[in-house]
Order: sequence, then structure tokens, then C-alpha cells
Amino acid sequence: MILAATGVVSAQEQRTLTIISHNVHMTAATGGNLANAQNIAGEWAKRNNVALNWVTLNIGPLHDRLLREMSLSKTAIDLAAVLNTRVVPSVARLLEPLDAHMKANPIEDFEGLSSGLLNATVVDGRRIAIPYRHATNALHYNKKLLDERGIAAPTTLDELLAAARAATYVRDDGARVHGLVLTADTHVTALQFLSAFGAVYIDSDLNVHANSPEMIRGFTELANLYREGVLPPNVTSIGLDELIAFMREGRAVFAINPFSRYTALNDPAASLYPGHIETMPFPTNEVGKASANTEFWSWAIPANSSQKELAYDLVRELSSKDATVRATLNGNGPVRPAAYDDPRVIEALPYAAAEAIGLRDASVAIPAFDGAVEATTLFVEEMQAALLGLKTPAQAAADLQTRTEELVAKSRR
Repeated sequence: MILAATGVVSAQEQRTLTIISHNVHMTAATGGNLANAQNIAGEWAKRNNVALNWVTLNIGPLHDRLLREMSLSKTAIDLAAVLNTRVVPSVARLLEPLDAHMKANPIEDFEGLSSGLLNATVVDGRRIAIPYRHATNALHYNKKLLDERGIAAPTTLDELLAAARAATYVRDDGARVHGLVLTADTHVTALQFLSAFGAVYIDSDLNVHANSPEMIRGFTELANLYREGVLPPNVTSIGLDELIAFMREGRAVFAINPFSRYTALNDPAASLYPGHIETMPFPTNEVGKASANTEFWSWAIPANSSQKELAYDLVRELSSKDATVRATLNGNGPVRPAAYDDPRVIEALPYAAAEAIGLRDASVAIPAFDGAVEATTLFVEEMQAALLGLKTPAQAAADLQTRTEELVAKSRR
């Protein structure tokens, strides 16, 4: 075996490294079918005489397959992309601790990765994953429609609520334009809205804060916006594709979704408003502070893998400063705040400065614990009950507090 300055190179037969991930991670690492693809992983593979075998699955099947593989005495999976809410202690114990690998072969400017994300990948004092991709929520808005209505882009939460109401109207053709659209069938964008009021669902120490004045006020506003028609009548079943369609077709003026959705919303081949949909950090009423809920993905190595050093070396490559920038050009959400200052990123992403602020103020929507997935279900149930008027906001918040406290207590046993 020959050691290269950049990693491990085999002078013998070619080896195969199997990676399980979502398709977005393969695209970020290889460029996929992008015209200007940055094939970072492919270059590493060629240099190290390695064939990369990508297994791409959706979120649920990906983690189910990974858990089954890690429960075996040996797995063919060498490297995995894992979502932060799925790296609970019981899963973390099946992952390779990376501290020794990092000491022997450090990641370039490791401290330059987002500290909030780094802190969330340490479980029981062991680093078990390296952050790679974040999906931090932003506020997207149709500047052309705002201008037509004589509405200024908001700078505070109160201004946003007023603008969303003012931007709700019926077009001349009879179509209703909604001031705000979000995906209330999941927890992520609703928690983004609520966090702007200062609401916290579960903190990093697993304390539950659902029954707080901030949460009740946020639930109340959601219910009011729904009752007033500012939110679409089917908001509790709107998925990502429909949210994108609302914005592309001018049937909604504001939308809550990750910063990276800017590209799809302004796609000249699909949008009626290309170049008119802008993106900003989600505002609060506190001057100079944005609200930014995030979920993020990390690279992790199964403890029962037989190619741990090789897998780690690829992680090290993908985590370097230049690779982070190049992956951003492939559409990745960079976990290094400094990447947003790179001229290549500034030129490619009109929202780079806004996303840098979002990442700066980002907090994890729900911390990883053994009941994290069930906690998201409880939240959606009670949030929707408040939004639809099936419960008062106060009752929904109180019920969410009780149910989640029971869940957290159960997970600690």
C-alpha cells in the first residue's frame, strides 16, 4: 500500500467503496448530470484506484437499510449519509468513532465547519459523523407581485405577517393568490415559522418547551392566517412539489423553504416569474437576528465496515475547503460559513450572503434522541389541530407538552 499526501492509494487491484446516501449527496459529491459538474469524489476515486458504488435511496428507506446493515456482523456499506434527527444514541453506537482517524489524518481547517452542526455530531463524547450538507430554511418572495400590490419586502416578523395578509387577493381571472405557503404536512417549515416568535419545541438538553407563550402565539397566528385565507385551504397536505408550483405560477407570494430552493423557483424553463423570486433570511422582531431552523446531513462510517480508513479518507477529501466550495457549485448547502465568501459561490448563488446569515443563526429543529421521529409526528398532529381550529392554540400547546414529555421520559429509560 502506498500513502499519498491526500490519502490512501492502493498499488494493487482496484477496490470498491460502497456509499449509501440520498441522490442529492451523490450529486453534491460528483456533479451528477450537471453541465458544469464538479466530480470531487470521482477525482479522489481515480487518484486512489477506487470504484465508487453509490446506493441512493429516499430518507426513510435509506436509514432503514443502513440500520439493518449495521446490525449484521459485517456490512458491505462503507460510508453513509445520515440525517441529524436519525443519529440517535442507539444508532450512534453502531457508527465508527472518528476521533482517532481525525487525529491520525486531520480534516483541513476542521474548526471552520459550522460549530452548531459540529456540536450536534458528538454523541456521548465521541464524534461519530462529519457534517456535509445543510438545508436551512429561508423566506422566498415574489418581488414582482409585491411591487404590483405596492407592498414593501418585510424586514421584521410583524411586517411579514402584515405583508402576507396584504398580498392575499383574487386575481382578475378569479384565481386566489395566497400570501404565504408552507409545507404543514411535516414539521420543518412550521417550526421555522414558530421559531421566529422565539418558540422552541425541544432544546438540546431534551427539555420540552411546547407549552410556552411563544409557541401559543405562533399557533394562534397560524390559525388566524388559515382562517383568513392567507394560507391555502389544503396547506396541511401541501408537499414540496406543490409549494414550488404555487410560487412558480404566482399563486403564492411568500414561501418558507430552504435557501437552495431559489434555483427551482426561478427556473426559466418552468417558472412564470424567473428572476423575480428573491430569498432572504427569515425575519424576527429582534434587530439583526434571523430565525433559521435547519436539518443537516453528515457522513458516517458503519462500525462493522471493513474499509474504515478508506471511507474516512473520502470524507476527509469531501470536507476540505476547496471541495466544500465545489460541492456548493453542485447545489450543496455548504457547512463551512466561509464558503459563502468565495468568489465562485458569490457568482453562482445570488442568495449566498443571505444564506450565510441563515447558517450563522441556524439551530437544529429537533435534537437527535431515540424518540425524535415520533416527536415530529406529535408536533405535526398538534400543530395541525391548532391551525385547523380543531383545538385552541393553548390546548394544542398544552397537549403537545404533555405528550412530548412522556415521549422524552420514555426515551431516557
